[in-house]
Amino acid sequence: MLEHLRRKVASALAQVQSATLATYGPADIQATVVPCEAVQDALFLLVPCSSDHLFNIEHNPSVVVTTAGWQLNGRAQMPTPPPAALGLYQRPEINWSLVIEVVPERLNITPEDFSQPRETIDLI
Repeated sequence: MLEHLRRKVASALAQVQSATLATYGPADIQATVVPCEAVQDALFLLVPCSSDHLFNIEHNPSVVVTTAGWQLNGRAQMPTPPPAALGLYQRPEINWSLVIEVVPERLNITPEDFSQPRETIDLI
């Protein structure tokens, strides 16, 4: 991927602290707002251990993560190794949650001016 596009993706992801995670699998469609943090062009989510999202991800790792400014399609996985400096590990919810990494495949950026077209960046 071109470096200026990689920087644009990293910049868009870095601007949020929570996003809506959507999964589909044996537990049907699930959508939940979860805390998140970006490291370069990877997005890390804090998902409760009791969440049906984890069951869905186990069977179908394709996820969609959405904010008001963008929609990210990607694949969820357990981070190996997880970034040690990740701020999500300092949140109280970490005691009953797992950190999931979303490896981006496509990012759709919604412009603030809705008369402008969406921008799509393919990462794979």
